[in-house]
Amino acid sequence: MRTKITETELKAARQKLGLNQIELARRLATPYRTYQDWEGGRRSIPGVVAVAVELLIQRDAIVMQAIIEKIDRDLGGSNVRKRGSGGPAV
Repeated sequence: MRTKITETELKAARQKLGLNQIELARRLATPYRTYQDWEGGRRSIPGVVAVAVELLIQRDAIVMQAIIEKIDRDLGGSNVRKRGSGGPAV
């Protein structure tokens, strides 16, 4: 797990997560102004922030994969039911 992140990488990670600065600051439990300073290069970014951001990205990927699998199961299940019901067998 990375313990260093640049302001450019932090901004890219935030955008990948689909969050604005206020939302990511809240998720990191840090003041908005501090977050602005990190992303603006005015303050060094603590290593724990790099780890937390990486974990947020991993968590989002896991959640998205679970959603995709659930949709696939639901669609597969509903398609089977539709084919198997309604009308006589030929």
